[in-house]
Amino acid sequence: MKHRSTLLTTLLVLAGLSLQAQSISIEKVQQPIKQKGFYPKLSPSGAFMTFTSEAYGGLSLYRFSDNSVEQVSTDKGSGFDPVFSTNEKKLFYKQINYESRLRKEGVKSYDLEKKTELEMLRPRRNVRQLQAYKDGVITHAESKLFRSSTSKSKEAISNYVWSDGNNLNVFRNNKTTAINPIKGARGYIWTSLSPNAKMILFHAAGKGSYVCDWEGRIIAELGDLNAPVWYGNDFVVGMQDKDDGHFVTESKILMKSLDGKVEKVLSPAGEIAMYPAASGKASKVAYNTLAGDIYVLDIRITK
Repeated sequence: MKHRSTLLTTLLVLAGLSLQAQSISIEKVQQPIKQKGFYPKLSPSGAFMTFTSEAYGGLSLYRFSDNSVEQVSTDKGSGFDPVFSTNEKKLFYKQINYESRLRKEGVKSYDLEKKTELEMLRPRRNVRQLQAYKDGVITHAESKLFRSSTSKSKEAISNYVWSDGNNLNVFRNNKTTAINPIKGARGYIWTSLSPNAKMILFHAAGKGSYVCDWEGRIIAELGDLNAPVWYGNDFVVGMQDKDDGHFVTESKILMKSLDGKVEKVLSPAGEIAMYPAASGKASKVAYNTLAGDIYVLDIRITK
């Protein structure tokens, strides 16, 4: 009987351990900038944050080290999805021009130390999302891949992923391939590579958000999660929003683990919170409210 009792106790302890999981907590909430801003973007280390206007006009930079704000650009469209170089010395962003009523987009860089601007790519048609590497940026435009560097480095072109609307396109090992991971999807948006460059995060219109590998094999199904972004390699942050056909009526920021075991709402109940940004290295998540207030959260994940 004593042996059976000991065995039962051991099994109960093991069962309890198996039920333990990671937990997500909010350690601090701050509103670092008082001016109105939208679509925040955090640098990889969390040292910088960009924000823009509701219509993506102009681009501003916030430095966490000294709580300063500076105007990077006043160009139209410059606030649409800017990216930091991986060494965080440059910021890359688009500019919008109209020539003979045709929309064209160029790419510029901003030196974070010298505070100077440089044209990286002359305006042209169908410029896709920007993806940065150590000292440059990659984009796809007019059926070509463009790599623009701020140095004379001979570094090979990095792996790159982008959406043309209908397909996910991947450039890897000097080869471009179109993949269609979700059958019946009405197109793909919000695509990005994981920090370790092994996984692709995307949203399939009409289906939800997912993570797949380079061959399109599904790794995680994240469900109804819009504007998703990476928080490290194991978590994704996005928004769950509702509208009445004209205006957003509800929206909350949600954090999920890829294994589906952990999730947490990060925004207060009743607040319309939108368009998150994340830095797993800095343990930070940022978002804007419908009114244009930007909040930054310090996140803690425990096991």
